Amino acid sequence: MRQLKFRVWDKLQERYTRCDEGYQGHYVLSLKGEFHNLQNGSGGKEYVVQQYTGLKDKNGKEIYEGDIVKATSNQYENENFVGKVIFDEGCFLTWVNKNDIRGIWGEDDIEVIGNIIENSELLEK
Repeated sequence: MRQLKFRVWDKLQERYTRCDEGYQGHYVLSLKGEFHNLQNGSGGKEYVVQQYTGLKDKNGKEIYEGDIVKATSNQYENENFVGKVIFDEGCFLTWVNKNDIRGIWGEDDIEVIGNIIENSELLEK
């Protein structure tokens, strides 16, 4: 069974909040996927919710939706790419460009190099 975990980007404070750290009674994630901070009354569009894929990269770092990953393969050259982790139609995928969406495979071949919010320039070519 896969562990459900989330991280949340706070647009106002410009930082990530981990819902599973500290006193969890302050946070609510609605069934619509909206995050609410009960301590300060904020919520909704002020936050970006990103789900944990259940995978870790080659360095042991957890891979979340919105992460930018670099894939390398010594065996297959066409498997070397940089892409953004997305959740689409019930599965996690890597969006390389509008014509190239790939699955996430062997954790030994993938490294998290940033995330779409703080490091979007890593996807620009």
